[in-house]
Amino acid sequence: MASGLAGTLRSVNPDDPVDLHDLGGYDQAQVQELVKDAFGKPLPCHEPVKISFVVGAGKKGRQKYTPSLPKDLIGALTSLGFEEDRGASACMECCGNFKYQHDTDKDLKFLHVFPHVTPLRESSVSGDDEEFWDEDEDSPSEVCRRVTVWELKDLVKANVKKFSQKRVLLQTIKGFVKEFQELEARMMEQPLTAKEDERYNNCVELPEKVELITGLMEDMVSNGKLTRGEVRLVWAQLSDKIKVLEGEAEKAKADGKAKKVSKIQEAIEKMEARRDGLADIKPMVYSIKHEGQIKRLRRELNAIEKLERAGGKQLMDVSTVKKIGQKQDLQDELDDLMQDNIGWFETKASLEDMMPSAEGKKSKPKAKPSGGGGNDDGWTTKSSNKGGKGKGGSKPTQASNPFDLLSS
Repeated sequence: MASGLAGTLRSVNPDDPVDLHDLGGYDQAQVQELVKDAFGKPLPCHEPVKISFVVGAGKKGRQKYTPSLPKDLIGALTSLGFEEDRGASACMECCGNFKYQHDTDKDLKFLHVFPHVTPLRESSVSGDDEEFWDEDEDSPSEVCRRVTVWELKDLVKANVKKFSQKRVLLQTIKGFVKEFQELEARMMEQPLTAKEDERYNNCVELPEKVELITGLMEDMVSNGKLTRGEVRLVWAQLSDKIKVLEGEAEKAKADGKAKKVSKIQEAIEKMEARRDGLADIKPMVYSIKHEGQIKRLRRELNAIEKLERAGGKQLMDVSTVKKIGQKQDLQDELDDLMQDNIGWFETKASLEDMMPSAEGKKSKPKAKPSGGGGNDDGWTTKSSNKGGKGKGGSKPTQASNPFDLLSS
């Protein structure tokens, strides 16, 4: 059983608003041991979580952290199969990712980790403890698992319109690919349980689905069909990939592999051209249901927050107290209106990206987007009323399309 900080991490409560840990003083060996003990297996947690580590600081606090700490932590995570995703949030689709953040306001450096989780259910009627997938069979993800690739194409056209939604869908399907392969390997050693067999048989045309969604995402980038936040995300991810390729080119050059260097350089140039082209994109603006009411509610909530901040400095009259007392009702009304705008595989960050501010204005996009953390909160997706009849699983393989980097 994991002990110390690793034990604390494995018993994390998803209902806690903050799970932050300072790794000051940790060396490489301690980081590797912590990551292995804490994240070597999925957390026994009923919901996705975000665990944040402080891995560096500015001039005043930098002596507390070893210079290689961020690199050591990232290396330990990647050795377990974790991947960097600057757009990751606490949702099932982002489990197994991490992202780095330099908070200039706090003058601290963070690494946010989104570990794999495995919900557990109490003993079944037969008395056997069994790991299970708590999935609604009519949820968007399960529908997309079961339907054929042609049916999925129609569903995506109607319900997964934005790039950010397609990105989460692609991550979801890749998760199904991994699950299918694990179940197939298990079949070689022992019979599957009834639940496992059902999920195995409901994996339909997964490689074709990966290819479909990847192609649709590439078309959206090529045609400039991105929101302001999506432009920033694609810019950051292309920049990350270019850095990786530049490192590979340097290594190939040192090894005297001229042909490989030439191929890598050609790939870098294509990615740089694609990235530079993002600066010319006029961001997409999607229609919003209840936009006028949302603006009004946000204005009222902002006014109440100003009253609350001023409340500590002066006595409040009865009318002010009464107005502040309306805050929860206004927030509930706003949440309901926001919920009505949520599509399949929507995140709160992508939803906020298209929402008006309290003043009804939208931020102007920068000429050159820069990567950075957005809103990390997850957002529940709507359930689907459509079904899909599974037709057995075809053997999934990893997509080879170089554009696939935008889904990671």
